[in-house]
Amino acid sequence: MAFLGAPARGEDLPPVTVTDTRLEAEEGAASPGCVTILRPEEVRGEAKTVADLLEQSAGVHVVRLRGRGNYTVALVRGSTAAQVAVYLDGTLVNSAGESAVDLSTLPVESVERIEVYRGAIPARFGVSGAGAVVSILTRRPRGREGSVLVQGGSYGEWGLSGRYGNDLGDGRYLVSFGFSGSQGDFSYHNDNGTPWNPSDDYDATRQNNDWTEGNLLFRYQGDDGWRFRAEAYRRDQDLPRKASGNDRPGDPPGSNLDTRRLRLAAGKEGSWEGGSWSWDLTYGRLEKEFFDPLDPRTLPTPRSTRNQYDTDLWDLSGGTTLTPWKGHRVDLRMRLAHEALSVKGDYVDRYGLRGEYTQNATDLTAEDRIDLGGGTVLVPTLRWNRVDDESHLSGGLALEGRFSSSLGWHASWGVYHRAPNLYERYGDGALILPRPDLEWERSVQWDAGLRWSGTVAGGRTTLDVSYFQADAEDLIEFVMAGPYVGYYDNIGKSFVRGAEVEATYARDTWDAVLAYTYTDGENRTPGGNYGKPLPNRPKHAATLRVNGDLLPRLRGFLEVEYLGENWVDAGANLAYEDLTTVGLGIKWSLREGGVLTLGVRDLFDQSSDRKNLPTYGPSELAWYPDPGRTFYASYLWTF
Repeated sequence: MAFLGAPARGEDLPPVTVTDTRLEAEEGAASPGCVTILRPEEVRGEAKTVADLLEQSAGVHVVRLRGRGNYTVALVRGSTAAQVAVYLDGTLVNSAGESAVDLSTLPVESVERIEVYRGAIPARFGVSGAGAVVSILTRRPRGREGSVLVQGGSYGEWGLSGRYGNDLGDGRYLVSFGFSGSQGDFSYHNDNGTPWNPSDDYDATRQNNDWTEGNLLFRYQGDDGWRFRAEAYRRDQDLPRKASGNDRPGDPPGSNLDTRRLRLAAGKEGSWEGGSWSWDLTYGRLEKEFFDPLDPRTLPTPRSTRNQYDTDLWDLSGGTTLTPWKGHRVDLRMRLAHEALSVKGDYVDRYGLRGEYTQNATDLTAEDRIDLGGGTVLVPTLRWNRVDDESHLSGGLALEGRFSSSLGWHASWGVYHRAPNLYERYGDGALILPRPDLEWERSVQWDAGLRWSGTVAGGRTTLDVSYFQADAEDLIEFVMAGPYVGYYDNIGKSFVRGAEVEATYARDTWDAVLAYTYTDGENRTPGGNYGKPLPNRPKHAATLRVNGDLLPRLRGFLEVEYLGENWVDAGANLAYEDLTTVGLGIKWSLREGGVLTLGVRDLFDQSSDRKNLPTYGPSELAWYPDPGRTFYASYLWTF
């Protein structure tokens, strides 16, 4: 696919296109499946997060459980969040001690690109993520470079980040850092949890909604193939209570979560005539401390609760790519991982719960990319995944070809298995109850689509249309067992089908990217919820981004996002109200080499009025309301 960013007139402004979609012919991105490539550099200065970028991809739905800046996960093509495998520089991020990857803890400053794979998953990802992988790649050292970014926004949002790189011996290094935070104290109208009685409503200010974070990354790449990576991260997050009936002056404070992460990695890559090889060794330490000064789960006398979750992970992965015969490219990969989880704190002590857990995993993957001639490629893949004493075999076939120079096609089919993680099996020692006998999930998926590229109205145009379908058994979902506790269980079966459309257009200094996803997810488990829609899978989701020069040194951008028919619960009793938001911004290229960015999210303040819609009765205040219209500004200096 052609690069979409168009140069500005006069003194050039960096291109700000959100995404270069589909099958980009660069390192690691080639795949016969559906691929979207997102580039944070092109929207730098717009206060975007990893989650914000992922929302620009077809097939991806982002869930923010307590609003912007809080716990955030991604669902892809109607999957659960746990089914999405997230990789950072080729190493699996998913931890057995967490239900899914919290995207809010992945800093964006050091990220060079994000690849979203749907359908056929390349062999280098030993865990397929049940047909969906998000691969985050940090910026490679390139020699001398430097930049600093300062930004601020509504409700106390602030940020300071930067990076510097240079030569070091026979290689190059890059150091990046980022510090940011927000007070989050916006005002809203509180219905007091009684939407049928407006007489007890009151105006409130969101409490316990602030956060601060900091991260530091060092990366080295040697000419001899050696590479090293070190990352330190900390986030101090206050967790607001459900808004309905809370946030009165004098109300007790909410809880707090302090997250600390350390990741160290070393590896080497090389090649010989007819092949290449690589290996990586990663150590990760994750510490989370939860504190609630007045925990309502300790009724009738509320008491404080403090719990500590510590995870240690060792991950060794490696592989080789061979061309043993003409027209074949064989990829062989292996991963060995050991993870230990320690849970300490009040609930473990009070009830004598188990606090130490371990998990061992082995992943073996083989793939052959077969050139059938005439532009047609067949890719069979075989995966063997073992967790502790249980193993399963997965496999798939992918096929792509061309009808003409401008029109291509692709299709894939696969069987996927996912093991329940430690968090799902043993809970968290507090809110999540143990279910040690959970079964592995199994799903059968297929997709097919067309890709077209050409010229429309004098502009470069691409169009990708895909249909997808997934049939899952022993699906693991969270089930509430009371007002404050719950557990994970194999609820049974689900069926998802849908369609994706991604289109790009570029002419002169203007370009646009459109992504639309239709998802029809259905619970197929016998019982009262049979035939009900799956929660948090919006039936319609669309994003549009337009960039263009307004003046020789001034560039503007417009973003439109839409979500429709999205259910909150498994029983289809409560739905989110449809939502359309509009964002606007400008980037002004200054003569001294800086770029000033000014922007507004949700220009028409639609999200602040968003309601929960029950199947009967009056509409309700959203459990975690959105601040609505917010402004931001930033200054980027590159040297």
